[in-house]
Amino acid sequence: MRVLVRILFVVAVLAGAFGVLWFTGLLVPVSQNGTADMAPSIPGCNGRVLVEGYTYRRRDPHRSEIVAIHASGSPDGEVTPDADARDVTLTSRVVAIPGDVVVGRDGNAYVNEFKIDDIQTAPFPRTEVGPDRYFVLGDNRSDARDSRDFGPVPREAIFGRVLWVVWPLGDFGSPELRREGPPPGSGLCD
Repeated sequence: MRVLVRILFVVAVLAGAFGVLWFTGLLVPVSQNGTADMAPSIPGCNGRVLVEGYTYRRRDPHRSEIVAIHASGSPDGEVTPDADARDVTLTSRVVAIPGDVVVGRDGNAYVNEFKIDDIQTAPFPRTEVGPDRYFVLGDNRSDARDSRDFGPVPREAIFGRVLWVVWPLGDFGSPELRREGPPPGSGLCD
């Protein structure tokens, strides 16, 4: 009987703590909204992640972190990062921070003249990232909506850091930096 009471107590405390974190916006579930912008790091189409909102209240995003961004627009149309909007939540990887210069050339992305990864990237123009702005790219660069489309993201539109992939259960855990190989491309969610 004591063991059952202890188990119920622990479950109640954990549920209460989770509820408080959820209610305060420090823990937020986010769906990929039928997109595959971050595939395969975050499963496309039906992937769901857990985002924590505490870290960016204390510090700014760092390069290579996967962030959650408030945006206006629609999941299947154009989007614009906007701190006041709640139409769409985008997930993307920060590749350049204020003061950096980013460019896409020779099939890769470069920040301050250094190649950032081996993900195939179509050419895009040189961009100087201004104060309180962040340049984000999806890992599925052949089919992602990111800073190449809408420009550097205002800091106030970035509200959280992706912590865990929670769905599908087979991918549960921290999103990997990226699996090897080319981006999966379009058509994943058709």
